[in-house]
Amino acid sequence: MRLLIVLLGIFFASVILGIVTYSQVLQAALEKNEREKELLQLREQLKKGNQLQSELDTLKAYREKVRSSLEGYVKFVEKSAEEAVIPRNIIENNLNKISIFTNVPLRAPVTGFVSQEYSRIGHTGIDIVAPEGTPVQAAGDGVVIFSGWTYEDGYVLILYHPGGYITCYRHNAQNLATINQVVRQGDVIAFLGNSGESSSGPHLHFEIWKDGQPCNPREFLLDLTAGD
Repeated sequence: MRLLIVLLGIFFASVILGIVTYSQVLQAALEKNEREKELLQLREQLKKGNQLQSELDTLKAYREKVRSSLEGYVKFVEKSAEEAVIPRNIIENNLNKISIFTNVPLRAPVTGFVSQEYSRIGHTGIDIVAPEGTPVQAAGDGVVIFSGWTYEDGYVLILYHPGGYITCYRHNAQNLATINQVVRQGDVIAFLGNSGESSSGPHLHFEIWKDGQPCNPREFLLDLTAGD
């Protein structure tokens, strides 16, 4: 009888010890799993942080490239025009020709299908597809600060609008407006085309800049409905 009691005691002690040991092992496994989850989350956050930093670096580099491009256009204008003056002076000398109500670029330059939307990285404008030769209209009252040819974008027009706005019209078949010309909102300034090395078909690449920063044209153009 005593032997049976001893054996039962040993058995229950072993069971209790096993339960305690299993609980400790399970707790350790759970803690390890939790640490691995936290480590994985930290790695994902670090990865996202690195991706965001890379994206910001790319955006900064692209903006600098575009700014340099625009500065190059203005310098080209100053060198090529016989009596070139900076855009601000042109505006001041022609205030009576520019309406304060129509200088903001709110008019769609062409009617067509939007084949590529604005992106803050890599494509700071919209592509509007329309038949080649379609008249391109000024989005707002302004002054032409560049009208010429570039290898990548073909025939390009750039307008300066009072209030810090700049609009760009790329891949034209022909530019009609000339440097230093004052244009009104809705004036035909070019014909849509397929010029330039980067163009893959007849379309207008249209950009709006405000105080040196690219803007989404859809936030400005009141009559842009095609392609929605």
